[in-house]
Amino acid sequence: MARMYFDGDADLGHLDAREVCIVGYGNQGRSQALNLRDSGVVVIVGSRRDRSYERALADGFDVFPVAEAVRKAQVVFFLVPDEVMPEVFERDIAPGLRRDDMLVFASGYNIAFDLITPPADVDVVLIAPRMIGSGVRETFISGEGFPSLIAVHQDASGLAGQRTLALCKGIGSTTMGVIESSFIEEATVDLFAEQVGYLYAVRRYCEVLVEAGCSPEVAMLEFYASGEGIETAKAYRDIGLWDQITLHSRTSQYGQEVTARLSPEDEEAERARLRGVISRIQDGSFAREWAAEQHAGFPEFERVRKLNMGHEMRAAERRLYRVLGRIPERGDATPV
Repeated sequence: MARMYFDGDADLGHLDAREVCIVGYGNQGRSQALNLRDSGVVVIVGSRRDRSYERALADGFDVFPVAEAVRKAQVVFFLVPDEVMPEVFERDIAPGLRRDDMLVFASGYNIAFDLITPPADVDVVLIAPRMIGSGVRETFISGEGFPSLIAVHQDASGLAGQRTLALCKGIGSTTMGVIESSFIEEATVDLFAEQVGYLYAVRRYCEVLVEAGCSPEVAMLEFYASGEGIETAKAYRDIGLWDQITLHSRTSQYGQEVTARLSPEDEEAERARLRGVISRIQDGSFAREWAAEQHAGFPEFERVRKLNMGHEMRAAERRLYRVLGRIPERGDATPV
């Protein structure tokens, strides 16, 4: 079992006299900044003058241009989107890093695929919450906490592990527990979850039901539009993937456990497909493809997005969602 750490393993004293800078005051950045401040950590924000700048000021933080904030701090939480991170690092982060500083990532992507190379004399660590930004704040306030993946990629100070745990305690994650991982493991599971094809699978389920004579509205309500799946997902979380099956009827249990099993041949074919997804992630193929797509101006992304937004199943979904009152009458051109 992966090693886990809890409140008793972490000491906020390791952050004494160390100022934390949050670069990227979005949902995650804001929640982590507020939690750290409430835990007694000195926090400043690095931001360009945009809505996040104004929000950080309204939340009572001292806000500086990113490069200046980095120079002032000894710990830098680097929480901007993966695709802009290398550019921001070279321009605003790297020049201000000094010996014994700590650089904290919430995603393993740019380190795992060598898109960023930090100086050798700084600590480089991963604190990746397994929780959306609003949940990071809400579970901190409630005292429940949330799990995170952590890793030390570069321990220049000799204290990177202790300081990482202290930061985890500060944001409220050691309450539930943090799990020892690595940058490549975090990137693998994160990208894999996005690339297994769940959205296309759900659409196929609905399409074949429509082919069989069901209305698209009934098909979509069954698979996602009713919200029943949210409650099922909560049961997965609370009691486990297979233990939650007892909450369903015996007919449902039989269908899910027996009828839904793939044949050995189909099972192996699906596993082979999934292994291929993982291989393309871990060998850097996806990172290179995505970098090339960005450099070209997103032509394939925009082409496929146009196809998906124009798909007949989405048109049926928009009609249903207007009836359900989830989008305004004239809002069919705007994704929910």
